Amino acid sequence: MTKLQKIYSAVGYSFILANITFAQGLVPCGNPGQAACTLCDALQLVKNLINFMLQAGFALVGLFIAWGAFVIMTAGGSEERVKEGRKIMTTAVTGLVIMLTAWLVLGTIIQILTGSPSKLPWNTIQCTY
Repeated sequence: MTKLQKIYSAVGYSFILANITFAQGLVPCGNPGQAACTLCDALQLVKNLINFMLQAGFALVGLFIAWGAFVIMTAGGSEERVKEGRKIMTTAVTGLVIMLTAWLVLGTIIQILTGSPSKLPWNTIQCTY
């Protein structure tokens, strides 16, 4: 499988995840019979998009770890291929750490902007303004 085919596969998988997420509705407002959208709804949209990207990121991290493991298993004694596989897996885990850190920071900022009470679970939005 060429690099281009791998990229196309990853993008296709992301589109499948996007269809599942968008079918559930990103923000419960603005449709016929629903209330008009507010700033809180816009922040909820941002949170939902971040959660979607996090889910897609986890899927990609899993794929890259599996790919790195496959490269190591098929190295056939080649030290260079083993290093390449380790580098792929290390890069995937580093990306996961960056992704989770960004999720935590952005979630906290959204909590502060909405004034959500601290007694709620930390990743729940409840506008109090």
